[in-house]
Amino acid sequence: MNTILWVLQSLLAAFFLMPGYLKITGSTQKHIDSGHLKPGNSVIPIRLLGVLELLGCGGIILPQLTKIMPILTPVTSVCFCLVMASGLIVHAQKREYKMLPMLSIVLTIAAFVAWCRFQH
Repeated sequence: MNTILWVLQSLLAAFFLMPGYLKITGSTQKHIDSGHLKPGNSVIPIRLLGVLELLGCGGIILPQLTKIMPILTPVTSVCFCLVMASGLIVHAQKREYKMLPMLSIVLTIAAFVAWCRFQH
């Protein structure tokens, strides 16, 4: 079971790595063009979410790996659940229904990792 959890944690880290990086490095115009930002709105919330996603990539792996405060791994997984639940709501409001199955799967994986890691 531990091996399965490590694989799932790695998948979660990989899933959040690229979007987090793109949210931080993407220009304001790119965020507007992709529909993540309305013209005239601040890009700061998107950048903040990107920073949190990148921190989560470390938080889902490093505490469990180093055995330094391993409780942070399931806590990070719960935070990923919150991000995914928020993403489900936002994409549903935007009528971007193609995103919902993928977000639901990631939410389920994050919830499973949190549940299993809290057990240990």
